[in-house]
Amino acid sequence: MQRETLMAEETELALDDAFNILSNSRRRYILYYLYTRSEPATIDELAGQIAAWENEIPVDELDDTARRRVYVSLYQTHLPKLDDFGIADYDRDDGTVTLTEGAEEIVRYLPVEEGEQRDFVWYYVGLSVVAVVLLAAVAANVLMPAIAAVLIAVGLVALVGYQFLVGRSDGERDLLDLENLE
Repeated sequence: MQRETLMAEETELALDDAFNILSNSRRRYILYYLYTRSEPATIDELAGQIAAWENEIPVDELDDTARRRVYVSLYQTHLPKLDDFGIADYDRDDGTVTLTEGAEEIVRYLPVEEGEQRDFVWYYVGLSVVAVVLLAAVAANVLMPAIAAVLIAVGLVALVGYQFLVGRSDGERDLLDLENLE
C-alpha cells in the first residue's frame, strides 16, 4: 500500500511539474514554436517570434525594446527552466534550443487547435449516401440484400477504423491554438 502511495505521489509531482511549466504563456509559446519546427531555434528567433505573438504584429515590425524584453526573460528564466525539467536542450554557448523526447510528456497538455481536427461528419454522410444507393439497388432487384449489407458493414468498419487511427495520430501530434496559449 505504501508503494502505491509513493508511485501516485511521483506521478502527481510529474503532473504538477507539467502544469508549472505550462503555467506561463512564454513557455507555452516556446514549446509551440519548437514543436512546429524540425530544426533547432536560436534564442533570437524565439524572442522575435514570441514578442510578435504577444504584440500581435509581424516579426519585422517589432521594435528592439519588445524583442529584448522577451529575450531577457527567455535567457534568464524560461529556457533554463525547460532545460532543468528535461523538456528542452538549451545550449547557452551556441544560443540554440531544441525539444527533447521529454517534451512529448508535456506537449499533450497543450490545447489542440480546432482547425487541425478532422471533421468525420462528412465521411459518415458520404457513407450514408452510399448505403441509400445500395438499398435502392436492392429494392430495384439489381443487388442482392446480402451483398448490400456486407458492403455497408465493410464501409462502416473501415471508416470507424480510419477515424480511430487518425484520432490516435492527431492526439500525438496535434497541438496548439495560439489564442489558448496566452
